[in-house]
Amino acid sequence: MSLVWHIAQRERSRSLNFSFAQGQASGRRSWVLGAGTCLFLAVVVGACGLGAGSDGAAPTGGGNPAVTGSVSADSSNAETSADPTTAAESDTATSEVLATPPAATPPGRVSFASSIQPIITETCASCHTGDGPGTQHVRFDTADDVSRAAFAIAIVTETRFMPPWPASDESVPFDHDWSLTDEEIATILRWDDDGAPLDVDPNTEMIPVNGVVGLNDPDLVMRADGSYDGEFGQPDEYRCFVYDPKLTESTFVSDMEFIPQQTQVVHHAVGFAVPGSERAAVEERNGADGQGGWTCFGFSPGNGADLIFTWAPGTDPTAFPDGTGLEMEAGDFFVLQTHYHYDVEADADQSTFAVNFATGADVDPIDLFTYLAPAEIPCGEGEEGPLCDRDAARQKAINAYGREGVLADALIRSCGNPLDAPDGFVDGVAKSTCTLPVANPGEIVSVLGHEHEIGASFKMTLNPDTPEELVLLDIPVWDFDWQLIYEPTDSIVIDSGDTIRIECTWDRALRDPLLEPAYVLWADGTNDEMCFSSVVTRPV
Repeated sequence: MSLVWHIAQRERSRSLNFSFAQGQASGRRSWVLGAGTCLFLAVVVGACGLGAGSDGAAPTGGGNPAVTGSVSADSSNAETSADPTTAAESDTATSEVLATPPAATPPGRVSFASSIQPIITETCASCHTGDGPGTQHVRFDTADDVSRAAFAIAIVTETRFMPPWPASDESVPFDHDWSLTDEEIATILRWDDDGAPLDVDPNTEMIPVNGVVGLNDPDLVMRADGSYDGEFGQPDEYRCFVYDPKLTESTFVSDMEFIPQQTQVVHHAVGFAVPGSERAAVEERNGADGQGGWTCFGFSPGNGADLIFTWAPGTDPTAFPDGTGLEMEAGDFFVLQTHYHYDVEADADQSTFAVNFATGADVDPIDLFTYLAPAEIPCGEGEEGPLCDRDAARQKAINAYGREGVLADALIRSCGNPLDAPDGFVDGVAKSTCTLPVANPGEIVSVLGHEHEIGASFKMTLNPDTPEELVLLDIPVWDFDWQLIYEPTDSIVIDSGDTIRIECTWDRALRDPLLEPAYVLWADGTNDEMCFSSVVTRPV
């Protein structure tokens, strides 16, 4: 189905009101948003084409003595941007302002230097400058870039579409919170209404306060051992690829970043550390069908593999705290399970994986564990078809992904059937809850939640229904495009006697209406669903 339909359904779930009848917006924004979401998207995309950059190349390196070699890799595969002249011409007033030298801000007007620039450098520049992931859509390298994009910035901040921060205030405080306050948004709107004037040199650089998203000059960038070329319309494919750091001695990995090459078809990725003793078994499967890697569904690529990494759209690089890291021995290597979904045309994919190595004599090993809950979403009222039968839907998934790629029954056995609860499925919205004992005690480094495309909300709670209850992560409106890794600001220690409750909801109204009506359950396909969180801890 079209992007417009998906966005419209997503905004329906958010209950956003695009009518600016309250008079808070300028005439331009009121006209655009009043015309509907489709026009809103067209204008924003046109404006955000300003300054879109070309493809870049990831750096290579080999600064760790345990590494015998490194492999260069392309770090990005930016999609074609909109014509930058379109948005520039859409706001004559802004262009006229930029044509004059910067001057002191008149009384009552918003100062770019003191009010707008701090917002950009603290919350936007890390993604939209240099080689950041947002630069393929819009660049904020200079004050001039920001002023030219003021119209789009006003729209996406007023609707809270940007900057992305799905976690609610019910969650524990997190580092690197990008969300804007109501006052900051109001300031941006007033500045745009004034014509986005500058009181600084237009060439003033927007230097990100927190650094650029992505590893800067990583120690090692590895290209997948082989590429995969799927076909448009092909069912979901889970492909495992070897990424070999060629370790000659024990070491600790401090940072990891997955860099998808064909971003339009890479759905998500899960990384494993595999012992060197499994290399021969892996090589028997690697490339056996004529393409790079091998088909691998489920949560493990083979014996001895430890889950150590997760990536989904919007995820930042994994960065462990100073003095901690992922412990690896000589000969160990990585296997990344990459999920492809070919709903568009794409070239062959050969994604890359970048790492940094921890320095210092004393490094604590990190521990990652995934906490899972069932996903059971029956057909809604008015939906009919053979796949609305759970057994038929489950068998179809098994035929596609094998039993290891369909965990639906196993999760019901361990957590119970959520449909047994009175509110397990009401008006097309399904709910699921599972409370599990803590399996990786220690101090929490980060948490992440994961659902697919009809996810509606996600919540993770430590020691629920007790005096020590603590909401670790609450995402009241799920957005598949922004599955962030959240790092608690305060020290939170979990013990073996504690419990963690995972709660997910799904809304069938978000499902593509062109898909055949079907019972949706936990399986590996994009149009199937999942409910899990990864929790990373360090020793106390």
